[in-house]
Amino acid sequence: MRHAGDKLAGAGSDPATLSPHAHPCTLSPSFSVFNNLIVGLLLLIYVMPEQLVKVPRSASPVARAGAGDISERELSRERHNLQTPPARLQPAHPKKQLFSAPVNKFTAKWCAPSPNLARIRSCLDAYANQETPVRPVAKTKAASMEDLTPTKRILINRKNGLGVVESPVASATEELAAARVCRFMVVAAWRRRREDVRCLRKTLETQVSYSERLRIQVSTLKSLLDSDNAKVRMAMRELERLKQLLRDKEMEKSVLEREKRALEDDVCAAEDRASEISIGWRNCRNELEGVRAAAARGEQALARERAAHADTVRDRDNATTRTDEKQILLQATSDRLAQEEEARSLCSRKCEELNSRVSAAAEQTTALRAELAELRELLARLQAELALTREQLDWWPRPLTKMLGAARSWFRNPKAVHEALLWTLTPARHGIP
Repeated sequence: MRHAGDKLAGAGSDPATLSPHAHPCTLSPSFSVFNNLIVGLLLLIYVMPEQLVKVPRSASPVARAGAGDISERELSRERHNLQTPPARLQPAHPKKQLFSAPVNKFTAKWCAPSPNLARIRSCLDAYANQETPVRPVAKTKAASMEDLTPTKRILINRKNGLGVVESPVASATEELAAARVCRFMVVAAWRRRREDVRCLRKTLETQVSYSERLRIQVSTLKSLLDSDNAKVRMAMRELERLKQLLRDKEMEKSVLEREKRALEDDVCAAEDRASEISIGWRNCRNELEGVRAAAARGEQALARERAAHADTVRDRDNATTRTDEKQILLQATSDRLAQEEEARSLCSRKCEELNSRVSAAAEQTTALRAELAELRELLARLQAELALTREQLDWWPRPLTKMLGAARSWFRNPKAVHEALLWTLTPARHGIP
């Protein structure tokens, strides 16, 4: 199909081939009819099935032909991956990349081609060289309300009853136009088929990479299975060892059980001997309790006698103690009486002295009160004189007062010339402002 499309495209693009003026003998009504037939077949193959069955444009060529090699969702994803550049992603860990599915064909790690790749490519070339089969027309749909309407039914009957009427070729221009339309349709169909083949090739390569990745995963899982089998064998050996150890422990348990039964027999014999000993011990204890009761009664009688003797001794001691205390109290009373008599005489003498002191103090108080009255009169007189003197000083000129004060201080305290000068210049002296 690809070579046929190339030939038709080359024939259509060559003006010497399609021009009626260059080769008038090559253009004939049969050639125009052949061109019209090719156009009709192309329209029937590429247009009519899509309009009748309503196959989406994104469907693969094999899906249009009626096969089901790949789903439409996967095909749309592949086309999106072909048209959209992959995003820059962080490379994953080798183990995570190994067991991750699906694998992106743009970021997948390259691996050596497998022996089956040549066979797959040969199948792909054979598929590319074969012609696309014509998909049969789908069966009539189930009857609906739209199909049962008179207008729709009339149109369907008219369409099924009338044939295709082909207009005869009128001129070379129409033939040239028909040739160009045919070339355009063939090139468009060839381009569409080439795009579909490219998409299928990409899909097949992706599936090959998936198969390689799955093969690697299978080998890895096989190695993991081998390692797990080795671990299982090791665990089985360990289990056998533990079983043998369990058997040894069971044998030891049986030996210990026999020893336990022997020890239980010994314990029963010891318990019998202990019961006999306990019976004898109870008898001895009863006899001991009788002896202890008799000893307790004797001790109680002895205690009563000792208590009576102790009471007699205590009464005698109490009488002696009371007699001594009364003698001591009498002696203390006599001493206290003598001391009180001496104190009474001393108090009388002190009272006389205090009376004399009180009278002398009263006389001194009277004299002091008289002196206080005189001092108060003197203070009042001095205050009056001071007020009069201040009043007189207020009438005198202030510089003259200062000079008189300075002269009086000089006469009282003679000084040197520099001391007198310094004292004169001092602003405050002897309380004079």
